Amino acid sequence: MWQEIAIIIIGIAIIVYVSLKCYKSFTTKRNPNNPCCGCNGCSLKEEVKKKEIN
Repeated sequence: MWQEIAIIIIGIAIIVYVSLKCYKSFTTKRNPNNPCCGCNGCSLKEEVKKKEIN
């Protein structure tokens, strides 16, 4: 019985997590000059910042 409850809780958590990620991806404004769209950072983002400064 407790295993079924644990699986249901995990399933609900997964559904909530996926729903929030989908919501964020559809509501995030896209900037055509920045291909990262809100990424925390990587080498590509650093290159884009360098090009914007120059």
